[in-house]
Amino acid sequence: MDSPIKRPYQESEYSPENIQDLQRCARDPIFFIENYVMVQHPTKGTVPMQLYDYQKEMLRAVHENKDTIILASRQMGKTTVVAMYILWMTCFKPDKLCILASKAMNHATEIMARIKYAYEQLPNWLKPGCRYYSRTSIEFENGSKIKSEATSEKTGRGSSPSFLMIDEIAFLSKRIQDEMWASLAPSLSTGGKFVITSTPNGDGDLFATLWRGANARTNNFHPIKAMWYQHPDRGQEYYAEMLGKLGQLKCRQELDCEFISSDALLISSLTLHNIRPQLPCSENMGFKFWTDRLGGARQYLVGIDVATGNGTDFTVAEVFEFPSLTQVAEMRLNTVNVPLIYAKIKWLLKTLTMPDDRGQRAEVLWSFERNGVGEALVAMIQNDDGADGGVFIDNVELYSDNPQRLGCWTSGASKLQCCMQIKQFIEKTVSPLEIKSDVLLEELKNFIAAGGSYRARAGATDDAVMALAIVMKLITRLSTYDTTAHKLVYAAVDPDSDAPPEPPVSDSFGDDPAPFVIL
Repeated sequence: MDSPIKRPYQESEYSPENIQDLQRCARDPIFFIENYVMVQHPTKGTVPMQLYDYQKEMLRAVHENKDTIILASRQMGKTTVVAMYILWMTCFKPDKLCILASKAMNHATEIMARIKYAYEQLPNWLKPGCRYYSRTSIEFENGSKIKSEATSEKTGRGSSPSFLMIDEIAFLSKRIQDEMWASLAPSLSTGGKFVITSTPNGDGDLFATLWRGANARTNNFHPIKAMWYQHPDRGQEYYAEMLGKLGQLKCRQELDCEFISSDALLISSLTLHNIRPQLPCSENMGFKFWTDRLGGARQYLVGIDVATGNGTDFTVAEVFEFPSLTQVAEMRLNTVNVPLIYAKIKWLLKTLTMPDDRGQRAEVLWSFERNGVGEALVAMIQNDDGADGGVFIDNVELYSDNPQRLGCWTSGASKLQCCMQIKQFIEKTVSPLEIKSDVLLEELKNFIAAGGSYRARAGATDDAVMALAIVMKLITRLSTYDTTAHKLVYAAVDPDSDAPPEPPVSDSFGDDPAPFVIL
């Protein structure tokens, strides 16, 4: 019986069909895996590897991106999928060093065993010959190598791998995570592909930090999530069974992929868990819109946080309809180009106030945080002598908290006050804020108590939350003279009180010039 391990430089015969498939396999890892990779099923024995849609998405992400981070529920096949990509790379690409590392040596060798089994089941004409074939490493005749090891603080150090996979990184000790990352991080920009996979294991570890950064786009990892319900064979009966076996806490962590933490969130985690973001209806000029019906007899609140644009924070504009407090638009821009930011703000204000078919135009109340780069926006507004009137256009009012200065200044005390108002409006108001944006929702999930105030967790951002804080300032100002706003704020602060609210002076936020700066 022939050995399943092909000797190096052994000649093979190829049919025309073999040559075609060889070429397709070399181009497409999905074609290679679906047509030629065999795996061991626990009950069915040797079977062709069937890729589900979410697994194809994983493969495309790994293939098309340099750095990929995969968050997945238990038993979703994430490790096997990446392992088979390693097999594809080393079979068809010369001189590639691929390192797969896992939380323990026995787990790493088990992953290597899956690769070896798949290799041995390949048809002989498709296999590269082997120079070296052991329990922990393989070297092919094309110069490519696969090595398996237990993840340690030395993983990836002293070598230049073409592909580095670290499996279940969240289950390493914090010391190993920190020391390994200190060694790896400087070389990532010049190294090969880097793939991290894990299920969550707490909220303060390296995996959680990198995952948050990937979603906030503050690092170079491309995030991919694979949830239990994406598997075609798993429904509510499966979840109920696992809930009985694992308990609620473990289920939330290992199936729902929640980063369980003891940190105090601004908003209840249960409340946030029940909020479902929505896809925007359209996108234009960097803004996402969740409605195709703007303008008319409507009122809008626009809060803007102007950031430094240094790669770790963003300029964000949040737009809410009043009095429904429904999110209708959002912009998230990573730039320090203040003229560009100002141009986008002017475009938004004009778009929101475009007349409808009846000639009716919406009213807009807006403001921005003037801290830091916001001062540059102040200068842009004050020096705008354009024919369009700059941001001072019909039906648009800019609220400022100081009669001598444009915009709003956010101090520690005022930030805390706005945070408390956000909490009240989301958790306790009869008609709470209706959040549509996945960006804003993700930031709220990582907005924690710290030092007597609130801030983003490590790796996360809070620019969208700060833009929402400006919206809170607008609602507070409105409550002094608008009946509806007053009732909303009154209900948020003390919804069970029988004390009557003080009457405001107006029912329209466009009638009172007091809160606005006149240049």
